[in-house]
Amino acid sequence: MSDKTILKVTAIITVLLFATVSSVFGFSTLTSTTPSAFAQQQPFFDAKLTGKDEVPATDTKATGIAEFTSNGADSMMYKVNVTDMQKVTAAHIHKGKVGENGPVVVTLFKTDSPSATTSGVLSEGNITSAKLEGPLSGKSLNDLINLINNGEAYVNVHTEANPNGEIRGQLSSM
Repeated sequence: MSDKTILKVTAIITVLLFATVSSVFGFSTLTSTTPSAFAQQQPFFDAKLTGKDEVPATDTKATGIAEFTSNGADSMMYKVNVTDMQKVTAAHIHKGKVGENGPVVVTLFKTDSPSATTSGVLSEGNITSAKLEGPLSGKSLNDLINLINNGEAYVNVHTEANPNGEIRGQLSSM
């Protein structure tokens, strides 16, 4: 085989490999670049909730996870899952760093009639700027995202036994 033939075969293999990788990762054209494809991904945040992260710490078997996905500048979907919770009264996002308590900025769940035991999805929905409260009242969802990115937002779940919070976790980006 001549050097020109080897170069042509190599070029064809390279194009086919790029096309395969592009289709596997959902790039729409061969001219798409990786940065622009990833720029379209929506920010994802989560918090793993435990009693030891409450301030002060609580002695509980309960755990949970709160997950948030931004849908652009105007909304953020969320889901709060808990395990072994008793008499849940509320769940919030609060403004505050690790180790400090702070004001509520979003109510995720609230009830006047708590159920005996909750395991599974406690609450899910959509956060818009209209749902921001406390120090974020009247501000944009971007202000909430900035708090999260700066390590200044946490989620906690309140119960009748622990009205200031039974489980808590700092929000962070994935």
